[in-house]
Amino acid sequence: MESIKKALKILIKTLANLSYILIAIYAIVEIPIIFGYKPLIVLSGSMEPSYKVGSLLYYHKATKEDIEIDDVITFKLENDKYVTHRVIAIENEKYKTKGDANSNEDPWLIDYSDVKGKVIKTTIPYIGYYINFVNTHLYLIWVIVLILVSEFLLSNVEIFDINRKKGVRSNGKSKEE
Repeated sequence: MESIKKALKILIKTLANLSYILIAIYAIVEIPIIFGYKPLIVLSGSMEPSYKVGSLLYYHKATKEDIEIDDVITFKLENDKYVTHRVIAIENEKYKTKGDANSNEDPWLIDYSDVKGKVIKTTIPYIGYYINFVNTHLYLIWVIVLILVSEFLLSNVEIFDINRKKGVRSNGKSKEE
């Protein structure tokens, strides 16, 4: 029985440490939001090799004057779909775009009002898969909370047992005082 109890403690401690790591990764990925950068997960290969599928990229608001030919922008189409492509021409104050991996330019012209922002060059490869998984499996938050609460309770029950065995009361004084 004691070995099962010990194995359970080790398992919960390991899962808690893993949870801390996963929380830290998620938090680090979200930090740029504080500075006005919005994350976006690359879902298609239209911008490869610049932005690989599963990568996380960031874009930020840009003025009309900031957007030039060869910049990569994120924009919204009529169906509320976000697209990230490179500006290949500016015609009548509208942007002609094309995915780097696509042989043809996009069939639409993008108005500045549909531009969500200009993409920064730095991406985080593969982390988009993790972020997408967490965002689509929100029950995992409850699993992580359960693991962390279990770890907290196990740690504190152990401390309580040690203090009880030593004869320390809840006020921090021993029974002899």
